[in-house]
Amino acid sequence: MDLIELPPGIETRAFALGEYAIDDLPEVLTAFFAGKSAVIIADGNTWEAAGKRVSSVLETSGYPVRETVIYGKERLHPESSISDVLAEKFDETVVPVAVGSGVINDIVKCASGKAQVPYCCVPTAASVDGYTASGAAMSVEGFKMTVPCPAPLAVVAEIAVLRDAPAWMLSSGYADLLTKVPAGADWVIADMMGEEKISPEAWSLVQDNIREYVRDASNLGNVFAGLAATGYAMQVYGTSRPASGFEHLCSHVWEMEKLSVNGEEVSHGFKAGFGSLVSTLLMEYMLEHSAQEIASKAAAPESVEERRKNIEKLLEKGCYGDKVLPTAMSKFKSGDDILARRREILDKWESFKAPVRDRLIPFAELREMLKKAGCPWKPEMIGLDKAQLTGGVRRAQLIRVRYNIADLLYEAGVLEDAIKKLDVMFE
Repeated sequence: MDLIELPPGIETRAFALGEYAIDDLPEVLTAFFAGKSAVIIADGNTWEAAGKRVSSVLETSGYPVRETVIYGKERLHPESSISDVLAEKFDETVVPVAVGSGVINDIVKCASGKAQVPYCCVPTAASVDGYTASGAAMSVEGFKMTVPCPAPLAVVAEIAVLRDAPAWMLSSGYADLLTKVPAGADWVIADMMGEEKISPEAWSLVQDNIREYVRDASNLGNVFAGLAATGYAMQVYGTSRPASGFEHLCSHVWEMEKLSVNGEEVSHGFKAGFGSLVSTLLMEYMLEHSAQEIASKAAAPESVEERRKNIEKLLEKGCYGDKVLPTAMSKFKSGDDILARRREILDKWESFKAPVRDRLIPFAELREMLKKAGCPWKPEMIGLDKAQLTGGVRRAQLIRVRYNIADLLYEAGVLEDAIKKLDVMFE
């Protein structure tokens, strides 16, 4: 059994990565889940991709399997209610074995967290960064959020399985990996504004090697290693901040709006990857304008009542849950507070530019990288028209208290002006 070396102090204790790593699964389970029986969880597609092999390998080895749970082939959604039901099957005598990609992993991770039972993940595609992350991206009463729960205790990733996954899934994972570039710039902005200090350890796990990870979209091992490293960083930091900036907030909004193309839901990686283009354009707006120009363009600050009415109008579709309004109002500044904030932003404006420029891949280059990798690079490719794109940007600025480029531009009074820059996407 060959295990990948892991950063110290994280929840994941074992990571087996190899051409036929599932052969090592019984040894991994015996070593790290001693005395437990497996509960295998898959859907109809992932059962065919790897679940049958997992079941066969465990049976041949004599490792006990208590139950197999197979959801249908129709697209499964990461609903917390599904995890609630699944958690009832878990107790201290079992090891849940999640066989699948992002949704199966998140459902099992959330259920395992609820039951306080460590689990093992067998990925079936290099499609997301969440395999090795703490926290699960779930829909809770219609609101997309990260539910706190432990990362998998063990990951067994078979290259042969990952290679056989549909090509779009690797493209989706690559797009998700590219988002770490503007997410890093967002963290720089938050740190400089005193909103969220950069953790050197978590930062290093992602940002030190991100350019190498995204250099070749066809390098499966490299892309998966980058996605895994991102998950480790989230474990180290305790939230998704090292891997998630404004681009992911756009993705969350579009997911709540059930973004689709030809009746098919758009993958998380594709939505977030396109969101990285949005973030990059907003950051380039910052780079292109001086502090004096920003001061001259700034709109008059909103009053509390004006802000509340505008937020309610932005949320009139009614698909965003009941947490967005209080979240948005909790970070809203008015009166003397917003005036002081604007002075602070203008004082720091020029100092933002060098570290942000250093993190970014320019918009034209980033778009070409997505295009070359088979990822959506135009709004219509993920089902967005101009109104839904620009409206999504405004709504994404509301849904989290996680400081980012849109918060900076909103507080400076120029978010609406910056949004005009997104017109280039429709040219």
